[in-house]
Amino acid sequence: MAAIRSNHDSLARHQLHAFDQLCQEISVSDDDRRKVLLLSPEEWSAWQRVRDGGPLPVAPDVPMMLLRLGSAAHRLSVAAERARVA
Repeated sequence: MAAIRSNHDSLARHQLHAFDQLCQEISVSDDDRRKVLLLSPEEWSAWQRVRDGGPLPVAPDVPMMLLRLGSAAHRLSVAAERARVA
């Protein structure tokens, strides 16, 4: 069970880092990042602590957050590509 938790922890941190890199590249503000991930200000603060090496928050749970990160990254990438082409 500890190995699964460690894998979830590592995967969540990696995906959050990749999302942050994408947002930096296309100049998405922290508040807009929070909104696109459908997080309350409290949830966003908890997930920001993860970026600094803190523990994973209880809510939203890791599977839900991974879905949100993937969906948001896709939508932001598509929007950035459309803006670049236009």
